[in-house]
Amino acid sequence: MSYKNLLFERAFGSTRNDDEPILNPDELRLASFVYDVAYDEVYEGRKYLDNDSDTHTGLRFDKKMEAAVQNFERIVELFKKSSKAKHAFLKNFDHWSSLRKSNVQRLKEIAEEIQTNKYNSDIAKVVGGVVGAVGGVVVGLSLLTPLAAVTLPLAISGGVASALGGGVVVGTTGTEIALLKNKLEEAKILAMQEKSSFSPMAQWFTHAEELKAALEYLLDYGLLKEMSEDVKKILGGVMSTKALTVEFKQRFKNVLKICMGKMCKMSKIREKFGDKIAPIVMTFLLVVCLMRDHNRIVLDSLIITQRLVLGLKSTLDIAVQTSNLAAGLATRGTAAAGKAAPAAVARIAVMETLVALGVVIDVINVVQSSIALHTRAQTRHAKKVKEAAEKLEKEFLFIENVYNELWQRKAISLVDVTQWTTVVINHVPVEAGEEDIKMAVKLLLSEEAWDCIMLNRLPTSGNNWFVKVPASHSKKLLLEPYIIVKGENCTITK
Repeated sequence: MSYKNLLFERAFGSTRNDDEPILNPDELRLASFVYDVAYDEVYEGRKYLDNDSDTHTGLRFDKKMEAAVQNFERIVELFKKSSKAKHAFLKNFDHWSSLRKSNVQRLKEIAEEIQTNKYNSDIAKVVGGVVGAVGGVVVGLSLLTPLAAVTLPLAISGGVASALGGGVVVGTTGTEIALLKNKLEEAKILAMQEKSSFSPMAQWFTHAEELKAALEYLLDYGLLKEMSEDVKKILGGVMSTKALTVEFKQRFKNVLKICMGKMCKMSKIREKFGDKIAPIVMTFLLVVCLMRDHNRIVLDSLIITQRLVLGLKSTLDIAVQTSNLAAGLATRGTAAAGKAAPAAVARIAVMETLVALGVVIDVINVVQSSIALHTRAQTRHAKKVKEAAEKLEKEFLFIENVYNELWQRKAISLVDVTQWTTVVINHVPVEAGEEDIKMAVKLLLSEEAWDCIMLNRLPTSGNNWFVKVPASHSKKLLLEPYIIVKGENCTITK
């Protein structure tokens, strides 16, 4: 076996002692073809160094190879986690959205009630500098990394301590303080409900962010999106030519060469991994990330979520408003966070945004413990609580947009299907297996329905097959007079 093929076997073959191989048998055959194209593109006619065993051995090379494969395995696992998280997001959205709407309304009511009570003026300065930040907490959080959400409450507490300074006054009765604490306690409960209700949905954003970061280690995200569109075009337009055999293979190879050429010239794969491992990395990206059924749906969902996140900046007026909280943090040594704002928003910053109410919990704790220190009047408090509610409404619209887009990219499971369309594929080649038939049918279905193809061989001569697909996705299949299986035209009977 040549060194070229040994490398392929080392990365993807049966020689690995993994519990679950990176590629299944069908993908392995496809990957072998893709790998040949990648290898040719990397070397561009140069002589293969198959006889130079030193280039394939040694500790440095082994470490590079193992690091690449470990990254592959991590990406495969992150795709699985992201898929499950997406399902949980879609499943829990209705419950969460109902609670969010109710909580927003109640926060507005609390703001109104505070505005109409005497204690509004007495505690406004304490709360105005802190709970007032709730209206701008989205801004402050959008400047930070996900881990900063954990430490931010401490920073807020420090800011409160310094904001209180000296000089306190008396003048608020114990009854009024008790009323204020009750209102703040209610707001705190609402915040805790929000955190709890969003928790099952939050995993989509965290896992998708992790997946994006892992993919970016192998390939620039912008180039990955571009290649995703290239692959979609070839898979989506296959049947329009009525010739899936030689023509399709050539078209497919041409698309592969385009993608491989882009990765060779527009990425750092060769620089990072070297010419020997680069074709392995390119093959993994094409076969597992861009062509595996579920992964293509997850990647498409990730891309659309990223696009919506970019709109989050303008939706929350991040570029326009300046938060007292953010300004205070910057003067205390976190100015670098402000410089990182565009990058943070461009990433899936929604998690930082949606912990806003979690921060409110900490703020309220600080305020409640500081009620006895009530200071002079400032009438911004109720206004800021209302602004916080309005921010949450804008956040809701963003999350709703994400939900609507992800729902359109929801893979159908068998239990979801209530109506089926049945056709008969006649005279299937005897050498064709069920996977060959499914592959041909998939080209006439949207990806969401690929897991819902049911086959049953008829007890008649001629190798004829019943094929059932979801009725909601059968339009294209019903329009075709025949289908190509293993290079043969097979008539479709409706």
